[in-house]
Amino acid sequence: MLQAFYSKVRIHLNRLRGALTYPADPLSAARLQSEQYAAVRQNTPGMMAANVCNALVLVATLADTALATRAMLWCVILFAVTFYIFIRSRRRGAIRHATGPTSVGRRAVAYALALGSVWATVPLLFFLESGPGARLMVISLTAGMMFGGAFSLSRAPLAATAFATPVAVAATITLIGGHDANLANIAIVLWIYLSVLLWNVYVEAASFKDRVLTQIGSEREARTDALTGLPNRLAFADAMAREFGRMQRSGSGFLLLCVDLDDFKTVNDRFGHPAGDELLAEAARRMRSCLRVSDVVARLGGDEFAIIATDVTSDDAAIVLADRIVACFGEAFMLDGVPVHSSASVGGALASKDGHDQRELMKCADLALYEAKRRGDCWRLFEVAHDPRAGEARAMEHDLRRALSMEQFEQVYAPIADLASGEIVACEAKLRWRHPTRGAIASEIFLPIAERIGVAHEIGFREVELACAAAAAAPDRLRITVNVSPAQFERPDFAERVLEALTRADVAPGRIELEISEWALPGRQAGCGATALKLSRAGVGLCLGDFGAGYASLEHLRKLPLARVNIHRGLVRDLPAADCAAIVRGIAGMAGALGLGVAAQGVDSATQLEWLSVSVGCEAQGAMIAEPMSAQELGAFIRDWRPKGLLKGVAAGERVEKRA
Repeated sequence: MLQAFYSKVRIHLNRLRGALTYPADPLSAARLQSEQYAAVRQNTPGMMAANVCNALVLVATLADTALATRAMLWCVILFAVTFYIFIRSRRRGAIRHATGPTSVGRRAVAYALALGSVWATVPLLFFLESGPGARLMVISLTAGMMFGGAFSLSRAPLAATAFATPVAVAATITLIGGHDANLANIAIVLWIYLSVLLWNVYVEAASFKDRVLTQIGSEREARTDALTGLPNRLAFADAMAREFGRMQRSGSGFLLLCVDLDDFKTVNDRFGHPAGDELLAEAARRMRSCLRVSDVVARLGGDEFAIIATDVTSDDAAIVLADRIVACFGEAFMLDGVPVHSSASVGGALASKDGHDQRELMKCADLALYEAKRRGDCWRLFEVAHDPRAGEARAMEHDLRRALSMEQFEQVYAPIADLASGEIVACEAKLRWRHPTRGAIASEIFLPIAERIGVAHEIGFREVELACAAAAAAPDRLRITVNVSPAQFERPDFAERVLEALTRADVAPGRIELEISEWALPGRQAGCGATALKLSRAGVGLCLGDFGAGYASLEHLRKLPLARVNIHRGLVRDLPAADCAAIVRGIAGMAGALGLGVAAQGVDSATQLEWLSVSVGCEAQGAMIAEPMSAQELGAFIRDWRPKGLLKGVAAGERVEKRA
């Protein structure tokens, strides 16, 4: 039985001793110590407040005694030490990789020892010379600070010991110096309590260490490739994010290398999957040996690896590292005792010049890798020539970001005629980007780019402002139609900004009509509906474009507060073919029954114009009316327009065609 007791004691002592040791792995040791002192920092404000309050109680207790001056001096010293420790503890220094106490840990122990030593002087300075009531307060404050401080520092057992021990030693010396048996008994009880306290401190520290190391192990397992022991794709993405953050703070770039093993499938097929796994593990070890401690190599999946080389910002340095990676595959791999030669292809991209986010940089490195494989080279660094569209798109994105501030957007206007009266009743505003070197660029080309880089909304609002200005200068009977995207309609501030633009231009809401394309609506009616309703109630007209393209049109007619539908130009193009004619008549009849106006888009021939004039009598837009024109040209066009020619069938169409 005695042996079993000793065995249990040894187990507990070993566990308590383990609370003072750190894992051999530097990263785990650093993480553990960081967690320990983060917990201590959380308790620091409360501990400092307790120091101040207890010091003030001591001064108040001794205020009317001969010890008052001494108490005030002691209080000033305590406040100075407390303030210094509090300020220093707010500076969260990084934990260096180490297997033992770091400067952060040693500093915490030193602070605890300093504060404990100040409190240790309390019984030495005040206990024996105080009256009975003051003695009780002195010993209560001393014991309270000793136990409270050790409890606050329980996650860092050395610091807790450094704080409590000087207080206990000083209290013992004082009590024994009183030459009173009762005081000596109190000293014995004090040490018994202190032993229990420190035992629980070390037990708590050991439990905390176990929890942290278990969490570290679980996190590492989820972020580590089981075969090679390298970081997996998830961990690599986090490493990339850290490097981009560091680049933004310090301006120092890095190199990304994508590595792909050549003919890995052949090795798998010839020698089996275990041999393929062995090849991957050995390849990972070789690449790791070529890199610095600060670099990261990860397995992304299959035979794909990626490397982050920190502080590599030049092509020359990138070439040296790429050569080193390729060279580490020069020696044959021993698979099941058979030498097997395997090579690797490497593609690289520099974060400082080739990409400004993870996706873009990874794409550039992949393109370089593809080029290396295509050419049979060992490695390639990214060049714009690898993706001819990449440089063009990047330049376009750069110019587009500046286009708004440089007032490079303008509108052209395509007149819309009422075939029943022959009058020009509206114009569709078409946005153009007047690029200084590329000339006029249509919205169909630059708007997808604008959406990708996040400036489409501002461009859309600019389009509305230009349309309002055009409406203010045009005759009152003329309305201006502006194309907007469902994404704009879904913005909570869209309706307010449209109404503000109308107010600034002093234009009646009914003069502006917003056209939303039918093909972009499915799944977005709910997001667009509230904005559409608000605009409609304010008097702004809403038009459904590309109607008849086959995207649940009837549902849109029922749910959106529309004023007009524009028939899809694909249906108009084939008029007067019987099937298209039947559909267009059906659309016109349905719209009429719902009280909606109808406009036909893409009326480019006299035949189409004649059929629409006779059979439908709707509005029409297209080359048979006029090509898009500037605001100045529009004013002259409207003044010179003579509507009678549109009312006389084919002959009218021919005359209009000649005039256009």
